[in-house]
Amino acid sequence: MTNIGRVMLAQVRSIGSRNACLAAGELPGGPWAARGGRTYRTGASGSTSEAITRARAIRSVTSVRGYQEVGRADLFIQVIPFASPEDARGGLTELRGLPRTMPQSKGLSDVGELRTVAPPTIAGTTHVEAAEQAFLLDGEHSRTLTVWCVAGQTVVVAALGGRSEAIRWPQLAEIVEAQVAALG
Repeated sequence: MTNIGRVMLAQVRSIGSRNACLAAGELPGGPWAARGGRTYRTGASGSTSEAITRARAIRSVTSVRGYQEVGRADLFIQVIPFASPEDARGGLTELRGLPRTMPQSKGLSDVGELRTVAPPTIAGTTHVEAAEQAFLLDGEHSRTLTVWCVAGQTVVVAALGGRSEAIRWPQLAEIVEAQVAALG
């Protein structure tokens, strides 16, 4: 089965699952508008790592949601439950190793390398990693800030992108803290 086939099947199998990502109105700052979301069975991409295999065994459901702060920023949040905190840490390492692509957008150019940076402090987490990627959008300096963190047995990934002067690490940290707190 192809990866697309696996993802589609995983989405069907997750029908009835609640999206664990915050609703747009629950996000700090804003106003934010949700721009789509979905749930699918964890491991849909076909990973055979032990952590993903155990997540599949407990019927883990990954949640994804995109948001937009009109005229300022785009935000992506992904919540991935694992079978244990140790598996979540291993899953974070696996996620960091996956190739990242920038969405094709009119006016996007000069996409820089993803570079690891010192992570912000995020309450409620036991491990945080961070990266930044610069690019030009319609000739303006822009960037994406990304954090990967472990909260209990869950991995939260969040990426905030927009004009360089409009987005800041404290803003992303506050958003991720709200998401982590909502996990209970």
